[in-house]
Amino acid sequence: MTYRWSRTIHYDTKSFVVQRSWNQGENPLHVTTLPAGTCSYCCPIDVDQDIEYLLFTRRNPTCGTTLNISDPYSLRKSNFNDRYPTVIFIHGYSGSARAGSATAIRDVYLKRGEYNIILVHWTKLAGLPWYVTAVRNTRIVGPQVARLVNWLDAQGAISLASLHVIGFSLGAEIAGFMGKALAPRKVGRITGLDAAYPLYMNTGGDGHLTKNDAMFVDVIHTDGGNFGFPNPLGHVDFYPNGGKPIQPGCNLDSVIRRSVSRLINQYIVCGHNRAWMFYAESVTNPFGFPASQCPKWHPNIQAQCTWTPDVLMGFAVDSRVRGKFYLRTNAQAPFARNATGYMRK
Repeated sequence: MTYRWSRTIHYDTKSFVVQRSWNQGENPLHVTTLPAGTCSYCCPIDVDQDIEYLLFTRRNPTCGTTLNISDPYSLRKSNFNDRYPTVIFIHGYSGSARAGSATAIRDVYLKRGEYNIILVHWTKLAGLPWYVTAVRNTRIVGPQVARLVNWLDAQGAISLASLHVIGFSLGAEIAGFMGKALAPRKVGRITGLDAAYPLYMNTGGDGHLTKNDAMFVDVIHTDGGNFGFPNPLGHVDFYPNGGKPIQPGCNLDSVIRRSVSRLINQYIVCGHNRAWMFYAESVTNPFGFPASQCPKWHPNIQAQCTWTPDVLMGFAVDSRVRGKFYLRTNAQAPFARNATGYMRK
């Protein structure tokens, strides 16, 4: 296990970062001594400094170009190509656009083909242990991402109908607030990867991601009732392994065999992280995660129906499909049980 520690100064806030690689199934943890936000003890927010938009393409796959929406020439000086699809990804609580879920999603898309991948880096507003402040900040970041979308649209760089926005955890809620800020216009697709549940559960449709926030909203639930929403939010909602917190491979016995220092990522949020891992794998293997409306995803489940592959979860989901769907995964990567990539009917 290799740790890389860095120390940064943000206003008067000293922070440290523990970074680990995606292939160990973990997200980086970003901790700040004081939060940035609107509370009385918070450091003030500067949306132009605290929220970054990093563009990656096959010409710059690992070194992102910062898009400055105050600079009309920023886009044309970058490698952005309006002939290619554009995907925006928003990380979650204590996350980063420079590691974990963000770089995993970036890498699989750029391996798949020509894309403009924009990672929203809002780490300064999402640091541990300030979850309540981070939740409040999602309502600030969402409209800022809408500004980015409007900026791209005004330059003819994108078509709203073809834009895909993906968010993990708090990032999924940010995607929802982005959609609300754009209304009545809508982006083509929002994918919510285990949209955050704590402090959002009683906010109503205006307070969290819903199917009204984009032309098509698909949601993957892997930690329902814990860190993620258990109830359906989108046009189509997927429940791998029932969508419950203890996903296969996330049981305590598995964690005990590993080092204690990996407890948070390997047990506490293991099921939560499965959402972005499943989605990332679906980009590589689009036909790997067939799902059924029948909840009998496991032989031991009693249900008066037969599990049959009705729709694909993840990258290749059919935007015409509606409802709740269930599937089973492997306990570790590769998670797809349909390893052949063949959709059987």
